[in-house]
Amino acid sequence: MARWKNLEIERVEHPDAKAVVFRLAGKLVGTKECYEFLEMVRDDVHVGNFHIILNLENIGRVSSPGIGIIAATYTSVTNAGGTLSVVSVPKAVRTLLELVCLWGMLVEHESEEAGVTAAAQLKADNKDA
Repeated sequence: MARWKNLEIERVEHPDAKAVVFRLAGKLVGTKECYEFLEMVRDDVHVGNFHIILNLENIGRVSSPGIGIIAATYTSVTNAGGTLSVVSVPKAVRTLLELVCLWGMLVEHESEEAGVTAAAQLKADNKDA
């Protein structure tokens, strides 16, 4: 049986789009690192980065607390008027998100670049309004 590493987080900010990409790798479970990730997202939203993009390509395992963290991330971002997008979602993770009815709330993009472009467009549309 393969043993997955704890959660690793890479944060890439795109200031022009007020977007942040989080590249997650390892296990999205109830560990300290997972809750730290949630706080990182909340901190970003607090300073005005309203478009959060999660790259889940290298997530090997998601547990019930991990699903809760994704749900809390969604709630924090949308309550602030932002969007939560996902890219490169493994089939097993997508299945779990569908089972708990979270998948329909998330915006899926085919790449990080597409997510950042969509965030920039939303920022421009809101500026014009």
